[in-house]
Amino acid sequence: MKKIIFTIFAISMGLSFAACQPDYPNCKKDSHCHAGEYCVNNLCQQCKDNGDCGEGSECVNGGCSEILNYCAENSDCAGGQICRNNTCGPCLQNSDCQDENVCVDGLCLKAECRADGECPAGLYCINYKCSVDESRNSDLGAGDCELNPVYFDFDSTEISDQMRDVLDDNFACLQKRGGRVTLEGHCDSLGTTEYNMALGERRSRVVGDLLKRMGAAASDLKIISKGEEEATGSNETTRQKDRRVDFK
Repeated sequence: MKKIIFTIFAISMGLSFAACQPDYPNCKKDSHCHAGEYCVNNLCQQCKDNGDCGEGSECVNGGCSEILNYCAENSDCAGGQICRNNTCGPCLQNSDCQDENVCVDGLCLKAECRADGECPAGLYCINYKCSVDESRNSDLGAGDCELNPVYFDFDSTEISDQMRDVLDDNFACLQKRGGRVTLEGHCDSLGTTEYNMALGERRSRVVGDLLKRMGAAASDLKIISKGEEEATGSNETTRQKDRRVDFK
């Protein structure tokens, strides 16, 4: 009889305990939740703080969410960004970058140059890139004469008799106007970019050498090459206009 009474008492206590446990996901303690969950504000949730989430995740409104732009090291970041305080972002100085890269406009990039002497003639090392220095452009004085382009034949640096007359007129104009002038070599779009850049430079130098023979000061002549950068011709007639040296 005592055994029966004890069994009935145990069952009633179990039912009483079950009746006290809130319905999921409501809770009063962690044991009322599923494995790996926590009771937060009487509600079963995936996490109660960031420590409950894995690396690269944070606890947001009771759930683990991936941290935007999270990183552990620079290699985790894309596009030249760096890892700072576990977040991918822009570099601030060269020391932020690795592998001898430099910080350019917030990105770690390989330096195209570090000094003017590493750039093609007429280009200058500006912010680690070989570029035209607009501050060194022509400062020719005022005048009523006109400076005209000197044109070349295909793949040539020879100046024809007709173009020699144009060059003579340009020299007279330069003498009248005074100041420095930029000799800007151009090519058509045929051939490789590297070859055309070199050809444009040779054309500029040929014009510059003739001007110096005429009496122009070397310090007043700036030699640069645009190569095929500004070429617009699509056939032989229009490409002829791309093969030139401009005076600027």
